Amino acid sequence: MRDWLPKLRGAPVGLIVLLAIAVTLYVALIATCATPLAGGEDGYSQAWASLLLTFWLWAALALLLLNGGMIGRMPRWAALSALLLHPLSGVAAFAAEDAASRRVEGALTIVALLPLVVAGYALWARLPRLRAAMPETPASLSAGAAILALSVAALMTSM
Repeated sequence: MRDWLPKLRGAPVGLIVLLAIAVTLYVALIATCATPLAGGEDGYSQAWASLLLTFWLWAALALLLLNGGMIGRMPRWAALSALLLHPLSGVAAFAAEDAASRRVEGALTIVALLPLVVAGYALWARLPRLRAAMPETPASLSAGAAILALSVAALMTSM
């Protein structure tokens, strides 16, 4: 009757809760960015909503990265580069959201992909089966390169 208890103790409950929060914020952010920019007061409200959703999404992603680095395994050099890339990607995401509100081509794609790459790397660092599927160096390099490339592209589209 209590066969489920050992399985529950081994489940990454904190990761699941953080992931649920991040997914909720992500869906709300994409919905906000995909709607046409309103004029006047509605435009200001939409911009503030976008800013706050981005802030809280990036806070949830930071906690996911911390969870992956502290409980899972992340190379030290990748953790140090995440300290630089994560805030940069948050600023770049907001710049891409601004570009998406002005209907710049490709900006919404950047807004959609950037959080997915960060969350995917955090999940890779936390979950042993994912780490077994892809070695540390290629996973860390590819995630870091993708985050950097998307961040630079976002900053370039906002100019």
